[in-house]
Amino acid sequence: MDGTKSLYHDEYSDDFLEGGNSTDGSLPFEFSDYNQRVLVAVLYLIASVLGISGNSLVIMAVILSRKLRTTTNAFVVNLSVADLLTSVVIIWDAVELLGKDGQPISDWICRVVSGTQTITTGCSIYTLALIGLQRLLLITRPMTTYRAIYTPNFKIVLWLVAAWSVSLLVTVLPLLFGVGGVGYNPKYHHCGFMSSHPLSTYYNIIIAGALYPIPLIIIVVCYVLIWLHLNRHAKRMVSPPDKSCDSIHMEPRSVTSTTRSLSELHRAASQPRLDRRQNEITKNMFYVVCAFILCLTPFAICLFYEYSDPVLPYATVTLVFNGCVNPLIYATKHRDFKTVFGCILRRRWNSIPEPSDFLKAMRRTNCCGDSDENSWV
Repeated sequence: MDGTKSLYHDEYSDDFLEGGNSTDGSLPFEFSDYNQRVLVAVLYLIASVLGISGNSLVIMAVILSRKLRTTTNAFVVNLSVADLLTSVVIIWDAVELLGKDGQPISDWICRVVSGTQTITTGCSIYTLALIGLQRLLLITRPMTTYRAIYTPNFKIVLWLVAAWSVSLLVTVLPLLFGVGGVGYNPKYHHCGFMSSHPLSTYYNIIIAGALYPIPLIIIVVCYVLIWLHLNRHAKRMVSPPDKSCDSIHMEPRSVTSTTRSLSELHRAASQPRLDRRQNEITKNMFYVVCAFILCLTPFAICLFYEYSDPVLPYATVTLVFNGCVNPLIYATKHRDFKTVFGCILRRRWNSIPEPSDFLKAMRRTNCCGDSDENSWV
């Protein structure tokens, strides 16, 4: 993850690998302070434990409750899968940082770890962009347009496959053509981009250009349009009522016309509840986007600051911590996730709303005469 730094200081890595000095006469930076490396490794392990447990809980909640099986939550699960993989592989980064005598793990493992981190991080931000687009279409466009894009379910699968495919191709294709490299980075003592590669600059440009600004622009545009739409809708709600509506009491109408008016009034009465529900979900997903941007910002700033080498390991920690932040948002802000999380953690399986077929099957297969119906797991 740290190889993007070579886009601005490639001469640092060359001098370091050759054992010489940098061009300004000073020694090249190396993250050699073992106490600091232990601190960063511990933070990685904390992020890993929280990320694995939290994202597993999100996935488990959707598996057990049909109430959570919505289009938006399909993207949420995809985001959790990406964050879960990130949380798993960063354990090897902690191992590298704790090594005292060179590289403690095999180079091929380090290459897999670095590639996986890049792919999952790219998939996360593209999934957030797809969530923003989905919320925009649901709130601002007619339901027929929304259903044409997201139903039947295989279309959702295609969107999810696209998020993974873009991240995978952007990460792997340049490597297959010899542009850049991934593996152990001796400068920071962990798995990352190999800044010593002669074409590392081009690889950094490809990764930074394809996996960050493009989805970030989509996210910003989608939520700005959503905000403008909701703002206009709020202004219409507080505007004076149309006087023509009073004519229903002044002019005689046919039975058909009166029935249609009552139907329209019923839909109008139920619409505010639907709008509030969708606005609440959109607000929760906006919190997720804000958390990702906040976790990404320190790392992004380091890419553009020339003397940020000592800070970059800690900025990378904030980036990987994003993987355990999202489940906390769902647990505190999302009403349905909060309910199912509580049932799972308290092992109140019969209290899970709208239990899935999987949960029902597990209940049926619970045998051995267990008297506690909630202890089947």
